[in-house]
Amino acid sequence: MLISLLLMMNEENTTRLVVCVNQRFGPGQKSCGGSGSRDLIVALRQQLDRLKQDFEVQEQVCLGRCQQGIACRIAPGGPFFTEVTQKDIPTIIHALQHFKPPV
Repeated sequence: MLISLLLMMNEENTTRLVVCVNQRFGPGQKSCGGSGSRDLIVALRQQLDRLKQDFEVQEQVCLGRCQQGIACRIAPGGPFFTEVTQKDIPTIIHALQHFKPPV
C-alpha cells in the first residue's frame, strides 16, 4: 500500500503536458476537441519521440479554457498555453525541457 502511494505521489510530481480534449456541441460552442486537440496530441508525441524526450502527454477532459482552445498546461503547476496550433509545438517542447516544478 505504501509503495502504491509513493508511486502515485511521484507520478503527480512528474513534469508532463496536459492537453484538453473536451468536445462541446451546439452552435457557437468552441472547444479544444473540436479545434483538433487530438491531432495536436499525436503530433506532440511524435515530435517528443523524435527528440528522444521522455515527457508524457496526457489527455484531460477540460482545463476550463475551451473558448481559448486548444488549451494545454505543463504540470504540475506550470504555465497554460492557449490557442495552440501545431506551429507551437517547438515552443511547448522547449518550455517542457526548461520547466522547474514548484517545490
